[in-house]
Amino acid sequence: MLVVITVLVLLLLGFVYEQLSRRIDTKTPITGKMIDVGGYRLHVTEHGQGEPTIVLIHGAGDSSYSWIHIRNELAKFGRVITYDRVGMGSSDAGPAPTPNHTVQELNNLLNKTGNAGPYILVGHSLGGIIARLYALKYPNKIAGFVFLDSTHEFLNEDLKFKRGFAAIGVMLKVLRVLSPFGIPRFLGNVTGMIPMFAHERAYYEQQLSPEEYKQWKGIVYQIFARSAAGAEFKEAMTHLAEAAKQLENCTTKSPFGDLPIAVVNNPGFGAHWTEMQQELASRSTNSIHKTSDRKGHSLQMPRPELVVEAVHYVVEQVQIRNGRTLAESHIEHRSSTTMESV
Repeated sequence: MLVVITVLVLLLLGFVYEQLSRRIDTKTPITGKMIDVGGYRLHVTEHGQGEPTIVLIHGAGDSSYSWIHIRNELAKFGRVITYDRVGMGSSDAGPAPTPNHTVQELNNLLNKTGNAGPYILVGHSLGGIIARLYALKYPNKIAGFVFLDSTHEFLNEDLKFKRGFAAIGVMLKVLRVLSPFGIPRFLGNVTGMIPMFAHERAYYEQQLSPEEYKQWKGIVYQIFARSAAGAEFKEAMTHLAEAAKQLENCTTKSPFGDLPIAVVNNPGFGAHWTEMQQELASRSTNSIHKTSDRKGHSLQMPRPELVVEAVHYVVEQVQIRNGRTLAESHIEHRSSTTMESV
């Protein structure tokens, strides 16, 4: 009986701790603004000036708050847009994040910002898949890509990968059950153990101000408490299947022509992962690929300089090409191929 009473008291204390912490979190004003994209609002930030516009697309179960340091660095040489997908970060809840929805959501958002493009899409993890699906639908709006530890189409039939994704889904469900009692928040604040950021948290703390770091942690705990992250991981496999189908239907050796592409990956997933990242880079005749020397899937945290260098390279290439888009690159690539065969 004593054990039961002790557990109930601890759960009650945890509940109070969590509710008070959430109230404190809500007092921190969000950066940026909220934009209606059709019945719900997305959280958006815009920093810097210049062309082309750089759009950061976060990974599954994440938010734009994981890109504060990178956003500030990129804003020194370009206009940078970050956003939280539906239900993530500071964005409203809304429709299920299907492949068609995430692409249309991004397009609606970019239209509302008043910048017609072309854009450099910087996609992390699932964000890389979203970037490629967006480019397939709107090739006249894309001037370059940066893929950061991007999910790869070859993983569509990888059972080990699917099991890993399923395990993350289970973990998110457990975190959601524990969140009302303040357990994830307590572990993060007291022990520094934040799921999904085991290798990255310490680096990120050094890069942010105390207020920014506190806000980022608050957003992470909010994500753990919601169902949106689980929905994203569930739909990630649908995104992957759609992207794999599109790649399979592609008949050209270089699907992106000579479009500027930079690929950066973390070394923690092994040689096969690095090979897949190299394959991503090979989809353009104008690309670079680097492997970080520090582990961490959110590689913008342990090695922000590699990300900044990759984006800067693509920006320079886009400017040299006078903003030529993916659609125009396809036309020129086909023309040069035809000339060589004659």
